[in-house]
Amino acid sequence: MRGNKVGVADLKRLKKDLQEERERAALAPQRAAAAPARAASPPEDDLAAFKRSMKSVTPIRHTERVTHKPASEPAPALRRANALGETPSRADAGVSDGGEITHLLSEGGTAFVRGDVAPDTARNLRRGQWRAGAELDLHGLRVEQARHALLSFLDECQEHGIRCVRIVHGKGYNSEGLEPVLKDKARTWLVQKAEVMAFSEAPEREGGAGALLVLLRQSEGPRK
Repeated sequence: MRGNKVGVADLKRLKKDLQEERERAALAPQRAAAAPARAASPPEDDLAAFKRSMKSVTPIRHTERVTHKPASEPAPALRRANALGETPSRADAGVSDGGEITHLLSEGGTAFVRGDVAPDTARNLRRGQWRAGAELDLHGLRVEQARHALLSFLDECQEHGIRCVRIVHGKGYNSEGLEPVLKDKARTWLVQKAEVMAFSEAPEREGGAGALLVLLRQSEGPRK
């Protein structure tokens, strides 16, 4: 009898095991279908993970800030004058800002011809007989800066055998009181330079009343 009881218990347990096995077999296709879906889901994005990890971080508050601004560059004419390496004692020697030169000018005050030069030299300059080999723009310079730039420029041009140059001084529209300060000053400085043979107001296509064409004496060659 005891053996029959044990046999019945074993049968029940076996039946239970078979039932569980059937249930597992029935669920197997559903689990297999769900597994690829889980595998196909992308991993958490690195940026999203970083943002989630940084939620608890408190940013440092900056109370002071230093801004470094680049130094402003000098005007083009002043850069050219500085590049020449001239010093005021050499370039500006013997040249002043004053002096009445109206009586030395011709062509209605727009030209100058030195006494030992042909009278029609200024007129020929304006007509283009000599082509300008260099140019200096004095826009944006103060009087002392413009004087040094112009005189240094003339020295350098003569050293390199450049005979005709163009000086742009402007028409004075941006000056205080609309007075063409550099226009008159440039003429005063040029008259005082012995190497300046003549100058003339440029034709309209080359600057008109805002520029001068200057003829320099033929140099003996570059200085050693």
